[in-house]
Amino acid sequence: MATFVRVLSVDLRKSLRNRWFLVALLASFFSLLLAITRDLGYLPTHMQMEYTEEPRWAELLITAMQGSFAALALPALSALPAAGLALLEIQTGAARAAVFRTGYDRYALGKTIACLLSGMLVQAGGILLMMLLFNILRLSDLHGLIPLTAWAEALSPVLARILCGGLWAGLGSLIALLSMTASAASIGPLCLCYALIMVGTRFFPAVPMINPINWLKAATPGLLLALPLAGLAMALLLRREVNAHV
Repeated sequence: MATFVRVLSVDLRKSLRNRWFLVALLASFFSLLLAITRDLGYLPTHMQMEYTEEPRWAELLITAMQGSFAALALPALSALPAAGLALLEIQTGAARAAVFRTGYDRYALGKTIACLLSGMLVQAGGILLMMLLFNILRLSDLHGLIPLTAWAEALSPVLARILCGGLWAGLGSLIALLSMTASAASIGPLCLCYALIMVGTRFFPAVPMINPINWLKAATPGLLLALPLAGLAMALLLRREVNAHV
């Protein structure tokens, strides 16, 4: 167990300390910001007016998370930091030394968990930055932070977006390992997302869960199940590829 914890911590550091994690996190924040730029322009005036209601912060956050650009950018940005790392280690030979120290199973499991977590943390970080911006705006005009209860309505969509971040990161790693192309780790999820949107919109409008845009509306049981299934598929495929190339 101690060995696996060390393996996981090393993999997480590789995922979170590389420059692409910061790039993806900031890009996720700006993709959210893009959806509500006009609304944010009216907020200071709205809050300075007397006898006005408190801005609906949860609705504003939901609007940002479900914006078209933010939804389309989510797969590629979630996969950017870590989805291609496993394949790169196989191709460069770095996996050989790691497997020798930890074993095949621990190596595959550590890489899988780190990949899924990195995708989830990219989205969580972008959302937290957006919430921080809202608090700064409220603090400057109303001299107080947003009450935690004001976010209640957004909890399910927030969880859905974070889960989708992990899911797309896992799918990106799967696509990279299947194609043996590192660049496919980010491009593949974007193409798959667009294809599913087209199929769901044109051919199966009565089946909303085919369209990835609908995954962002709430944390459904299907989404909760899809994440560990994607992780299992990635771990098994990575185990096979490592065994074949190391």
